[in-house]
Amino acid sequence: MQAAMDAGALFRMVLVSRRTGEGGWPFTPACGQPALEPTCLALLALHSRQGTARDRATQFLLGAQNPNGSWSAFAGDDAEGCGLTGLALFALLRCWVICERTHRAAGWLLNLKGWESHWLWKWKFRTTDRRVRFDPEKYGWPWTPETVSWVVPTSYSLLALKHLSAQQQGDLLRLRIQRGVEMLLDRACPNGGWNAGNGVVYGQPMTPHLDATALALLALVSDPANKLVDASLEWLHRRSQTCFATWSLSWAILALHAYGRFPAPLLARLVEISDPNKIRDCGTLAVAALALDCADGRNVFQEST
Repeated sequence: MQAAMDAGALFRMVLVSRRTGEGGWPFTPACGQPALEPTCLALLALHSRQGTARDRATQFLLGAQNPNGSWSAFAGDDAEGCGLTGLALFALLRCWVICERTHRAAGWLLNLKGWESHWLWKWKFRTTDRRVRFDPEKYGWPWTPETVSWVVPTSYSLLALKHLSAQQQGDLLRLRIQRGVEMLLDRACPNGGWNAGNGVVYGQPMTPHLDATALALLALVSDPANKLVDASLEWLHRRSQTCFATWSLSWAILALHAYGRFPAPLLARLVEISDPNKIRDCGTLAVAALALDCADGRNVFQEST
């Protein structure tokens, strides 16, 4: 596993070199403009020895927050916020940033619901719109306000709120976590795994996506085991054996490791196929660095002790 640990250090060195002057990360070096997703993933990937970069990234995130407590995909892009707000809050909480701004972010998440939770949409999905199969009583978080719930923003929001619940309690906090967990289980594909949204559309089962499946499993890792989670883990394990995409393989490693399945062969493959200097996407670079941490037992998506 020494090769994976050495690779992780190299990935972080390249990642730090991609910072913008504002302290965030762009999607690619050619973009120049810092973006929320790669910045959050990079912040999660940096170790304490990259303290200056972490501090700058933290300050960038806090400065980019919207007045309502949310974050936009790009600073100043949309004052109403987006579904990556859960990722931003999770990244800050994992760096022990707890302040008035993180409280505002949590409040925004607690009050944002998938549009299917509205009584009119509940009626619509139960009576006239039969193209999808899900229970509108089980809702999570949308990509943008006043739209329906999706798997990835729900997973990120659950990760943040579950981390928050380790420090504080509240009826609304418990309810939103419960509903989010129920939504993920309800939207899973029939034989395990998760697509981006619904598991069945027009009566046809959807094909799972590897990254969405890994994220959903990470969001559910602290919940009791069940047959659906077990089936999803088995699907992820099988699918990862033939995955050679750095982004997807890295997410698979993180999820399998979180469930106690040490993915040594997958880590070796990740080192073999991934040259950090050739990876243009900063988010992919960060997730690969996070996955390589599993070589020495670290996983930022596991519950903190």
